[in-house]
Amino acid sequence: MAVTPLDLLQREFPESRRGYDQAAVRAFLEEARESLEDALREVRTLREQLRERDQKVADLQAERDEVRQTLMVARRLSEDLAADARRQADLLLGEARLQAQVIISTTYDEHQQLVAQVVQLKAQRHRLTADLRAVLEAHRRALEEQERGSGEP
Repeated sequence: MAVTPLDLLQREFPESRRGYDQAAVRAFLEEARESLEDALREVRTLREQLRERDQKVADLQAERDEVRQTLMVARRLSEDLAADARRQADLLLGEARLQAQVIISTTYDEHQQLVAQVVQLKAQRHRLTADLRAVLEAHRRALEEQERGSGEP
């Protein structure tokens, strides 16, 4: 059976002829009661501190678990975003390459058309130059004949 501080104060001892000094016993019991009360208070305080610390540990473990979960979600989200970004980049790169091929093809076709036009223009210039020379030559001969026919030197 546990002894409480009140038990120490209320405890009665049988008296005997050669017994202890009752005042000294009472004083000792009072000191023992006070010491026991102090010890019990300290035990209650320590138990409360232990309970609070246990609660803090549980709270910290819960927070740690939340942080871990959040980090896992963030990591997955980051990986998903990176994969989406790679897919988008690949898609954009493919579209850019296709557009570049179209531009190159169109530019090549336009170049070929311009080369053909240059060839046609050179041929036309050559014909016009030849026609102009022929006309000039015909006019020169006509002038020479006219000069011979008029008799003037």
